Amino acid sequence: MPASAVPTPSSRSRAAEFGSPWNEGAGARALGLVLDHAELIAEVTETGAAQTAARTRRQQHGNTERAADDPQFLRVLADAAARSAVASAAADSLVRRAAEGEASVADAELLAVGLAPLARDAVRALFETLGASSTLTEHGLHDYWTRLHELAVR
Repeated sequence: MPASAVPTPSSRSRAAEFGSPWNEGAGARALGLVLDHAELIAEVTETGAAQTAARTRRQQHGNTERAADDPQFLRVLADAAARSAVASAAADSLVRRAAEGEASVADAELLAVGLAPLARDAVRALFETLGASSTLTEHGLHDYWTRLHELAVR
């Protein structure tokens, strides 16, 4: 995934320059949710791919020696990459349209609502794919659940 496709803090800072309605109230909230959901999905996708590639032992019910070669894992990673690409493209499009004065707060709110289930699916798939060991505190993956729930209450 190209680095420009992942929303970054500089994207959020730049969004404040768009002026009203993007720098306060409902517009800022919706735009922030879109960017934060897309960023979370991208990070979860990258983490899932890295964690899967790092697993060298044969999975208990796997068909290959390495998890990264297992067709089931590859399918999950492909689905994750697709979610990430869609979320990043949607966020990039909204930022571009907001900068050009062509996006509305309603557009951003609708997009934020649409990205929320993609983010839930991304986080759920990460834990399902990596299995029980992914819940160990030492891996720090619980932070994804925390961020997801924080987005849900915003």
